[in-house]
Amino acid sequence: MKPLLALCIYLSAFLLLTACAQESGTLIAQKTLVDEKAELPVFPEVQQPVQDPLPVYPEVAKQQFTWITEDGGQSQLDFNPRVDILFVTDNSDSMKSAQANLIKNLNRFTNGISNNKMIDYHIGVISTWDQKWENPESKKADEYKAGELRFVKTTAGTETKERFVTKKDPAAVLATTLKIGVVALKDGGPENEEFFSPLTAALEKSGRGAANEGFFREDAQLVVIFLTDADDASNRISPEQMAQTLVDFKGGRQDKVSVYGVLVDAGDADQYKDWALRVHPTYHPECFVGQKNNGKCSGFGPERLEQLIVAANTGSGNPKQIRDQFIMSIVSPNFGAELGRMGDSITVKTLEKQIYLSQIPRVDDAGQLMLRVRYGTPEVLAQGKGQLIPKKLNGGWNYNPSSNSVKLSGDIKYQYTEGARFAVDLVPVPLAN
Repeated sequence: MKPLLALCIYLSAFLLLTACAQESGTLIAQKTLVDEKAELPVFPEVQQPVQDPLPVYPEVAKQQFTWITEDGGQSQLDFNPRVDILFVTDNSDSMKSAQANLIKNLNRFTNGISNNKMIDYHIGVISTWDQKWENPESKKADEYKAGELRFVKTTAGTETKERFVTKKDPAAVLATTLKIGVVALKDGGPENEEFFSPLTAALEKSGRGAANEGFFREDAQLVVIFLTDADDASNRISPEQMAQTLVDFKGGRQDKVSVYGVLVDAGDADQYKDWALRVHPTYHPECFVGQKNNGKCSGFGPERLEQLIVAANTGSGNPKQIRDQFIMSIVSPNFGAELGRMGDSITVKTLEKQIYLSQIPRVDDAGQLMLRVRYGTPEVLAQGKGQLIPKKLNGGWNYNPSSNSVKLSGDIKYQYTEGARFAVDLVPVPLAN
């Protein structure tokens, strides 16, 4: 019985321990749950805010712009293109064929100028000068003083009392007037041709009662054209001084001055040049040993005249570009065509116009300038009509913000109307408060 008793005691002890373990685990679990609940924070109930309704804004109206028309002031919107063309012609004995070539091709030069109904032109001619004529005892072929315009000649070759040709004169009158002829040295013709001194004198003789009164006009483009196979021999005026004199004469307006040359080139054969530009011992002894050519000189050109042309046309390119545009060869095989290009160049320059605005134009949201230019009679322009000039560099207009001005090119194709002018319409930038 002892083994049985021992087994019973063992089983009883095992059951007792199992029951205690279960109770102990339950108490531990309960105690843990209570502790965890005790550690959790208790938050107050959150009240959701009540949102106000979104405001209703009125629809924004599209901004309206008011266009105005500039009156320009001081008649700057008028369009009366004027040009005063002064030929400074060499009348020494060697110029006979050159003058004849000019007259033969003169219509090629004047076509663009005279055929354009808009251009009001004055064309005159003065001759070269020789300092020796300032001596009363020297022989002189004619009575014209330095810088005096030659009298206009009729088609029959007789002189009139007029000093310059205008658009009312027949084309043939210009040809006879520009054909001033030549004078041989033995007959009192020029030897040392001066061009700057008679040109300066021509400007000075423009006052009331002077020989050239009425030729030069304040608002006109000034064009000077030298026709010679020589160079300037004026010893008191430099090319730069001559250029500045021309600009000063036009009130400091560089854009109002153009100087051209129908000249020989340093590389031309001596037979086409005045004696002073030839490789000759009398005029260039540095090229000779005694009477024998030392081979150091290849030829001479009109350096002073070329320097003046470059200085007077500053702003038209670099020196080479200016020479190419403003100088043509007096012995060119294409003389007529080159003379025609010169005339066309003068026409374009004369028709250029700049209009200064009193208010700055606005730029719209698309980046477009709110500015337009119209051409027509005052009556037509007042109705908001007229020829609309395109905005483009060539054949139209361009705006310059630095000067607040409109620049019209000289090659616009106008529908010509007598008495027409310009209207500039714009939306101005508002003035700051």
